[in-house]
Amino acid sequence: MLPPLFNSIAAAMVDAQAKTLLASLKAGFEAAKSDSELAQCEQQLSQLKLIVFSNLQSLREPAGAASQAEERQLAQGVLELACMLSIRLRHEQSFERHVAQLKMYYNDKAQGQKYQILGLYLLHLLASDRIGDFHTELELIPVEDHANEFIKRPIEIERYLMEGNYTKVLEAQDSKPTHAYFLERLEEMVRSKVGASLERSYERIPASVAIKMLIIKDVAGLQKYVVTENERKGREEAEMEKKAREEADEPMGDMTPSLTRRAPMRLARWEVKGDTLYFVKTQEQRLTLPAMELMVNTIGYATDLERIV
Repeated sequence: MLPPLFNSIAAAMVDAQAKTLLASLKAGFEAAKSDSELAQCEQQLSQLKLIVFSNLQSLREPAGAASQAEERQLAQGVLELACMLSIRLRHEQSFERHVAQLKMYYNDKAQGQKYQILGLYLLHLLASDRIGDFHTELELIPVEDHANEFIKRPIEIERYLMEGNYTKVLEAQDSKPTHAYFLERLEEMVRSKVGASLERSYERIPASVAIKMLIIKDVAGLQKYVVTENERKGREEAEMEKKAREEADEPMGDMTPSLTRRAPMRLARWEVKGDTLYFVKTQEQRLTLPAMELMVNTIGYATDLERIV
């Protein structure tokens, strides 16, 4: 076993190497334009994380050791870069994982990109329609920090969502690429909600009304959105059918009645003819009362409310 002095010298050399690699990787990440360049950054980041987290002296030294603050700052910088890279690669699970790891570092005085990361995480939760989780995370942020520009924006957008002011959400713009990604997902989520409401309420509406309600530029844009919506429903139907087959093939499965254990129903399709948008529904859909859907929504709202309280 090496003496403590040699261990300290070795750790210092590793830290110096890691700092150099982190600075180089940040420069490469900011300059990256293509997916292949971002993928290369991801590979380099994996190697950097291995170097940093396998040599953390703060995990082996007593609390308060002189090297701890510097090492924790280095680890925090690596995780923050990992968050930003995950967003640009659109790897949402990876983003969530890195945010969870970062929270232990944000208890310290060193802030780094704390508010930007937490603000992006709040936007991610809104774009995922996880309102209960959004409020849970917001409760963990001190009230005096809610005025921060990165935290204030998600709070405003959440208020628009709760008011049903979807136009404000769809008109939201941001020059930051990281914010633009989550705002794009928010637009998709809001349009899906508006479209679902129109679909349940009407069998057909003028295309001009649909364009206005969905905040789409023109008929060509509406036709493109209709194709995307029908493709999404096709994937959803395939997933429901797969789940139904798996449950049917499970001999020892739980036979307790479930809200989700029901025969999959074909979803309505959209079609633009002339100046009218049609919601093509099956006879089964027209005769089915939305009781099951109301039950599922009510339970979902109660769950979210319990999390908020």
